[in-house]
Amino acid sequence: MMRRHLGGGGGGGSPAKGPAAANARRRLGLRACRLLLSTGLVVTFATSVALLAWHERAVAVRGSTEGFVPFFDRSDATGSSAPDRGRAEGWPPSLAVYAEPISSTDVWYDDPSSGESRPKAPLPARRARGSDLTRHGYPRLDYSSAEATSNVCDRVPSLLPMDEFGSVVRDPYLPWIHDLFVSHDGTRVNVIAQNRRRCHKGKHHQEDLRFWEGQVSLLQPVAVKRANATDDDGTGSVRYRLSTHEAADADGIETRFICRFKSLDYAKQSTTYEGETLSTYPFNYEFVNWRKKKRTMMEDGKEQSSFWLSQLMFDCPIPARLQSTSLDLLLDVVPLRTPARRNERDGHFFHEGHGGPMTFDASKMWGNDHVFPKVEDSGRWENLPVCRLRKPSAAAEAAAAAMQEGSLQSGGDSGVAFAKKPHRLVACTWTSALHQRRGNERRISDGKARLREWIAFNLQVGFDHVFVFDNTGANATIFRLKDEVDPDFGDNGTSRGDPFRIRDDLSSVTDLFPKDRVTRIDWPATICNNNRPAHDDPGERSSQYAAEAACRTRYGPYTDWMASMDPDEYFVPMKNYTSWKQILDKVDKDEGRKVLKFRSTRARPLLSTLVPTYDEGAKECTHKMAKTHNQCLAKSDNRTYLETYNCEYIRSPKPDRFERAMKQFYRPDFVLSHFVHYSTVTVRAWLDTALLVSSNLD
Repeated sequence: MMRRHLGGGGGGGSPAKGPAAANARRRLGLRACRLLLSTGLVVTFATSVALLAWHERAVAVRGSTEGFVPFFDRSDATGSSAPDRGRAEGWPPSLAVYAEPISSTDVWYDDPSSGESRPKAPLPARRARGSDLTRHGYPRLDYSSAEATSNVCDRVPSLLPMDEFGSVVRDPYLPWIHDLFVSHDGTRVNVIAQNRRRCHKGKHHQEDLRFWEGQVSLLQPVAVKRANATDDDGTGSVRYRLSTHEAADADGIETRFICRFKSLDYAKQSTTYEGETLSTYPFNYEFVNWRKKKRTMMEDGKEQSSFWLSQLMFDCPIPARLQSTSLDLLLDVVPLRTPARRNERDGHFFHEGHGGPMTFDASKMWGNDHVFPKVEDSGRWENLPVCRLRKPSAAAEAAAAAMQEGSLQSGGDSGVAFAKKPHRLVACTWTSALHQRRGNERRISDGKARLREWIAFNLQVGFDHVFVFDNTGANATIFRLKDEVDPDFGDNGTSRGDPFRIRDDLSSVTDLFPKDRVTRIDWPATICNNNRPAHDDPGERSSQYAAEAACRTRYGPYTDWMASMDPDEYFVPMKNYTSWKQILDKVDKDEGRKVLKFRSTRARPLLSTLVPTYDEGAKECTHKMAKTHNQCLAKSDNRTYLETYNCEYIRSPKPDRFERAMKQFYRPDFVLSHFVHYSTVTVRAWLDTALLVSSNLD
């Protein structure tokens, strides 16, 4: 058995640059200020303060220190694309993000401007007021009717303002949410986010690293205790204070977010507060980081090796009485803000059950009366949709039921029937109709042809289902920002009223296959950095990593085995095997492995399969050049990619130097976090030390 990596590279887009119009407006504003000063106008002290406050808000809205100001290309149903920043909450409700000014945490430090300033002890409560928050509204997430809410639930990842986080929305303590959905058992809302601090690194981004330190704190749990039964504002909401593990409420020992639930009443055109819970983590990130012998979670400089700190996953428990409700629900996510712990300086905050070094003194560092502000005075995500995923098809469930009774086998000659889940093996891929390779060196435009062949191959060799996270929309945004026209993404708007409308995403490929075998998820988030790993600012393909986490969390509960790969990567059963199910049956019966690893190298095309090609726009491939130099060659339309790229010039077993580029099959109930090539967090990596010893897993 082997994994073959064909030429061309996987999906994905390059980082978008801000439109020139925003910079022009900024320059115009500065020129206007200079003109006022030059004419000798005198303003009062109060007016000066107001002008400075306005300018600070304008910079926060219009751009970032990273020079990235994206177009708002996720249009709502009416065609409006810009966020609504002025509409107060009413009916119908819609998604809103409330951003706190960074100055709200200045009270934590003696010198807030110093990146190395240690927080005061005990930690003062931050000065937060609802009037200081900046509201960013997104009416494209419309909950005006049951039909409108259902339409939102079908398209959540394509509607969330992922590309505006960090440019328009600049609040380092808000989670960068890419996806959310109700868990397979209906007990909680799974939230998939990314660590925004990893987007840009190196000596030219020191200010960014300092600004986004709050993202690291979201990976570090706090302990809280309810300070009162109900608030005095009539909403029934609760106030919380920081606590030690011993004094914390049972559900507040390891948490980070308040999860507030509301129900929609379409007839009365109102929302009703239904209660709130405290978030949980699928594993303790801080404990995992310590077990991996990392001195800190605060990666500085170009450090980018702590892959398990890239994806932020957390859950919002659904109140028991709402878990089987027919009501449509909305969710507010409110971070409980504290400074990020620099573990080498501040220690680790584990409860005693983990067995690690509990060296952070909560009583000393936080005090005993640090009460968090009211929800209404706190930065937050408001009115996120609570959507249930569609379960596997009836055919898959019926097959699983039959296998349970022993009347069906999962394939192969082993005679072993695995009946625990509807699927035996599924594949996840994040790809695009066209994209640019790392470093933006060149555009790959054959994404649809590659995907069509790749899906067909995988379904033939034993994969039950393929999940395609379609990133085509991100590349439409990028090419639009570059003022380019591409046939896949529309024309210049002269022939249609909807310029740059995506009219040929990957649905033209996925629709060729049965819906119970192939699922397409529209995933238009752009990646925040497309540089090569060795660059001064190493790349973080955030959209890809979030998509992988979403696929594992969404669909992992329904399959025994899972693989994440690109459409130029082929897993080929070898020797006497014709299906991966045969191999997995043998592995489960004889070996009990949880992860299968495959080293790989890029395959080269067979010369005999290539045909001459000409491109008068490229001087090396013109007809004239072909007469005196080497002929340009390309894949024949009559041959598949697999038979064309069939020159395995480095034979198996692959040398150790290719271990970094390995791919994996893994059991999603064992692998809790996966990052492209690696199972970064497994059950073995995070379980309590005492339990590991008793279970003989360590």
